[in-house]
Amino acid sequence: MKQRSLVVQYILFSIFAAMLLLIVAFFGISNETRLGITDKLFVSVFFIISCLIGISLTIYPGWIRRSLKSQFHNTTNKNIQKTARKREGHHPNCDQFKSHTIKIKNKIYCAGCLGIAIGCIISIGLMIIYIPISYNISSDIFPYLIILGFIIIGLVFIEIMLNKRNTYYHIISNSILVVSFLIIIISITELTGNKIYGIISIILSFLWLDTRIQLSNWHHSIICNNCNKSCKMY
Repeated sequence: MKQRSLVVQYILFSIFAAMLLLIVAFFGISNETRLGITDKLFVSVFFIISCLIGISLTIYPGWIRRSLKSQFHNTTNKNIQKTARKREGHHPNCDQFKSHTIKIKNKIYCAGCLGIAIGCIISIGLMIIYIPISYNISSDIFPYLIILGFIIIGLVFIEIMLNKRNTYYHIISNSILVVSFLIIIISITELTGNKIYGIISIILSFLWLDTRIQLSNWHHSIICNNCNKSCKMY
């Protein structure tokens, strides 16, 4: 019950953040000259650093939270209590979670984390390409790109909660989630002509990513609770 309440709060905050950016995008459009190369580089570097942090989180999930001593202590206690099953690719070694992982060269990886890492790498490449070609892109397309970005985020959230899951589709879904962040960030920055809104969009992307993580954790607990086995890893 507590976990569901937390997920609801995350979803509400995510919707509020999306609506806020939409208002900024459609009512705060700048009539001034488009961003200079310095401002674009500033936003781009901030985004690339964020993607690198995202990649590190796919390799070492929760390292930021564990760096906080109070939360680290609680997490450690939980991990000590839940040792009934071995974990592979951040998931229990259980048939119920087979579609949540993928085997590559005899090593098990989390499909969701792999997808996010791939999405971060693709987004870094697209951001690098965006800098030199951005002046040739019509500003008329950016409002539609923002809407597309939020539609993608919504669809990914829905996919996270599906009981029947295709591993490869799950990887693709998480990959395009990060690309949707890139689309929204670039569009907001271009429409407002203000690098600050670009930075705000990047920060809000972490909220949407964390919402995706909370949804995933909730889904894992539902799977575990509905299982007739006694290990109960979530």
